[in-house]
Amino acid sequence: MASKTVIELLPRYQRVRLELEQFLLELPVGSKIPTERELIKKFDISRVTARKALQSLRNDGTLESTPGRGTFLARHPTRPTAGLLQTRVIGLLVPNATEPMVGGIVRGVEAEVTRRGYHMLLSHDHNDPELQITQLGKMMDAQVAGILLYPDRFVTERKEFLVLLKELKRRGIPLVLLDRYIAGLDFSCVMTDNVQGMYQLTEHLICCGRRRPALVGFWPNNTVHRDRRRGVIEALRDHGLQPEPVLECEIGADQDFFESARDVVAGWVKGKRAAELPFDSIICMFDMLAFGAFTALREAGLRVPDDVALVGYDNFDSQVYRSLGLQLTSVQQPLDDEGATAASLLIDRIEGKPRQDRANHILLPPKLVVRTSCGSTGAALETVKSTMPA
Repeated sequence: MASKTVIELLPRYQRVRLELEQFLLELPVGSKIPTERELIKKFDISRVTARKALQSLRNDGTLESTPGRGTFLARHPTRPTAGLLQTRVIGLLVPNATEPMVGGIVRGVEAEVTRRGYHMLLSHDHNDPELQITQLGKMMDAQVAGILLYPDRFVTERKEFLVLLKELKRRGIPLVLLDRYIAGLDFSCVMTDNVQGMYQLTEHLICCGRRRPALVGFWPNNTVHRDRRRGVIEALRDHGLQPEPVLECEIGADQDFFESARDVVAGWVKGKRAAELPFDSIICMFDMLAFGAFTALREAGLRVPDDVALVGYDNFDSQVYRSLGLQLTSVQQPLDDEGATAASLLIDRIEGKPRQDRANHILLPPKLVVRTSCGSTGAALETVKSTMPA
């Protein structure tokens, strides 16, 4: 079966946009364009598709709408042809665009891609590594201008995936990784500074009087796990404490985060009163892990933060958490900025533009979000702010 072209892979509204661009070239600037209903009839499209195509043209300044008057051509499209399109499409592969964290990155990418006059080809694999490998191959065959890749949590250990990345490099297709780097492969990456984020979180616990943290993390060959664990160890060491968690567990990629964390912490606290616990706090590398830990503590009759302080990472701030009494201290990642920065870096590579920052990895600063689960006071928060590493 023949590989699909870039145009065939584009979402319907983007293909309609291309047709609209060709149509708009025939009009003088300042012309009033047909109504939405007229465009629906002319191009045989749905109302939703028409609105998305028109909105994308408004977003980049091609069209301007005035309430009560209509929509007008503000400037001619600059690159409407299929030939030029081949060099103006960026592929974006993510695990699942409906997840809050991934959705923020997608928003940032889309905003920057539109601003720079490119199209975005979005593909998500629903956490299926086989599908992500297939999708990556299709984008390579379609000869997109460049690729942004948020690696699926299962995919980085697959030989066929690593072979495909090496082939991508051989073909000279620009690639920027999102959220995590892949050890041993020299690809640019834009991500949150996980070491700094976990350092801040651990230091905040220390400043709240907690000295014996337990750690619930990911699987050990995950680069996110390595960096976040390093942040914990460095904070403990810098404050003169034992540079290892009192207890530690690793949740595998194929395990349910909530249930696994719940089971582990339930085992740690089984049959123990608060005074008998070896730890006074639990640091979790992901908010869902923290929710599992919270559930186990609550079921054991232990209070957060009175008996055990608890912190997470990613700042989902779920209404479910709040309804059950968990006001979780966490770390907020700059997701929209991550997406926009990665898109900007990729487009600069495509266009051969030099950048002032020559770093292969761009680390964005996270933000500590303090709520009551850590037992924080205002004084402790100020201490953290003043002792954060430069």
